[in-house]
Amino acid sequence: MKSIVICIIILVLSLNCVAQSNGATSSAELDINQNIPYVKIGAGYWIPTSKLSYFLNNAPFFELGIVIPDDSYSRSFELGVQLVIPQQENFFLLRDNNEDYEIEATTILNAYLKLNKYIWEKDRNRLELTFGLGMSSIFLDPVTRAGDAVLDYDNINSFLVAPGLSYTFSFKDKSIVQISFDMQYTPFKMERGTTKDLNSFSMLPKIAYRF
Repeated sequence: MKSIVICIIILVLSLNCVAQSNGATSSAELDINQNIPYVKIGAGYWIPTSKLSYFLNNAPFFELGIVIPDDSYSRSFELGVQLVIPQQENFFLLRDNNEDYEIEATTILNAYLKLNKYIWEKDRNRLELTFGLGMSSIFLDPVTRAGDAVLDYDNINSFLVAPGLSYTFSFKDKSIVQISFDMQYTPFKMERGTTKDLNSFSMLPKIAYRF
């Protein structure tokens, strides 16, 4: 949890620096092929598979990130956070003294650092192969008051591996629209859970916009 909070603080500070930098740059100077950091927002659909899909359904997610281009090496770096609003299919079961207590997921928060490698470019369009590493947290709440007494942790955490593919459109007004498809591997483990291993390969189709 502390790692995610630190990532969010760093992201917010970075966004503030970028906003000040962009404020001093005229729109005529901005171009997809220049090494100018930019902020992007996105939304998509989180589709879990494997064991996690038994408990959580497909759900929308929202993304905020800062992209730092390095066009001299045909790549960019990206620092971002994703917020998923999960849809519960079956409650998690927490076992204590041979009794099971129902637990639900309230939110999922992902924080990542990603390398985006340009594998094709033409005019203002670009295809990117991406690879990210980070951390993912599922925040939990007991369904009943009895469960509140035995749930002694607020979230379960996992490292995150996220390969993907993106196609970027750049328009004459300097705006950018990006269509992406990512995969995320998250081997969650729930302490004292009836099902301890909640590993998942999640699919995340999304669309993002640069402002």
